[in-house]
Amino acid sequence: MNNSENKKLTFWGLSPIIFIITILYTIPVIIINYFRKPIFEINFIPYSILITLAIFLFCIGIPLYIITLKVLKNAYKKQELLTNGIFSICRNPLFAEVIFLILPGILLFFTSWLLLTIPCFMYIMFKIFINREETLLEEEFGQEYIKYKNNTSAIFPKIWKYKK
Repeated sequence: MNNSENKKLTFWGLSPIIFIITILYTIPVIIINYFRKPIFEINFIPYSILITLAIFLFCIGIPLYIITLKVLKNAYKKQELLTNGIFSICRNPLFAEVIFLILPGILLFFTSWLLLTIPCFMYIMFKIFINREETLLEEEFGQEYIKYKNNTSAIFPKIWKYKK
């Protein structure tokens, strides 16, 4: 990575922007949910099932996130493109873990379908902003990244494509 690129492509990429915009969406959603909870309550699924699912998602998501973060940190220091392990099934596993596992795991505890729009909103923000990050990765890694991008899902893990 040369010095000019180093300024553009940070370790966190565009994650802070996506998270800040998601938080700005989350604040009014929480306020609306607080004052109108009965309207948004998930009452057609037993509470015990929601809590079990929440715990399962959270307990899978947090360790995966920590492991992925460690692997990504090491690769970033070495300026390597990760295409194996969890990165062989998904180009953005940290986002996948937050959007599909961690956030829903936390939000299911509140039994509100309105709160479950937060991961959906975050996914939309991901889709809007990720192209800029991928352009920087294409500039950095060239054809290697383009080939990887063409063969690997951006965020929906394709488990059958896993490579050690």
